[in-house]
Amino acid sequence: AEMARVLADSNHVPLHRLSLLVHSVSIMHKSLDSMPEDENWKALTRNSTNLRVYIMAFDVKSDDMLRILKPSIPLERIHFDSYITCVSGAVVDLISRQYDKFLTHFILMNDVIDMSGFPDLSDNRNEDPLVLLAWRCTRLSLLAIHGYTVWAHNLIAIARLRGSDLKVLEVTEESIDFDQGELADQ
Repeated sequence: AEMARVLADSNHVPLHRLSLLVHSVSIMHKSLDSMPEDENWKALTRNSTNLRVYIMAFDVKSDDMLRILKPSIPLERIHFDSYITCVSGAVVDLISRQYDKFLTHFILMNDVIDMSGFPDLSDNRNEDPLVLLAWRCTRLSLLAIHGYTVWAHNLIAIARLRGSDLKVLEVTEESIDFDQGELADQ
């Protein structure tokens, strides 16, 4: 929060890019209470109107991500990489609602070894958070998903929603799943 206040001062040259690394180990040793609040982000973007933020999160719990992601962050790129925890559908949904004007890159990687299969962000809901991300975030040009279940029909929906604007759609083959009815038709 203090860094954001200093950078928001009009005496500083406006920022264009801010890269933030959030790691579970750093969260264990430091409280999230010193993270910038929404007012801090608003002040920073008033002085740096072209500012775009890139967040890389390693093994950060979904509850912690919900505390970090403030509405006024001009989030352009986010990269989740997990070895212990998994990102929740609620975090993906929040990102798609809050950052629809700026988000261009969304990378979701899960290296958790779980014999029961990959986590499914849709949680058996009708709306898949990844499809909603593709629908809401009209500037999305890169979507990479590794180690999470992506239903084949949702993958098609994502590709259709973004069309040729989606320059990179990267999904590991093992992540793609089919409904039993679809498998019979294949």
